[in-house]
Amino acid sequence: RQAEMALKRSFPTYFSARWNGHRPARSLFWWDLTIVGTLVNGVMGLISLILLAKGVDGSVWLALHLLLIPYNLFLVFSVHRNAGSNLIHRGGSIAWFGCTLLV
Repeated sequence: RQAEMALKRSFPTYFSARWNGHRPARSLFWWDLTIVGTLVNGVMGLISLILLAKGVDGSVWLALHLLLIPYNLFLVFSVHRNAGSNLIHRGGSIAWFGCTLLV
């Protein structure tokens, strides 16, 4: 029961902390966007490719591949909204988003 309550409290906190700039810009860019975001996108891309190779209907693997676009946009906008972000963070986040669309 306690674990369930902690999960209900931590999920909105994860998003609001990033959106409202309560996360340091360096940490937001390097950890959340570059490392975690890239890993999540890589795993979903790999699953999409496996489904494609197995002959699953194209709409299924395409949906999986496109499913992360809202999360990726959330990360990019969070970096841009953060008061501590600089030109490298902002430009890097846009370049990262472009790469996630291409791969």
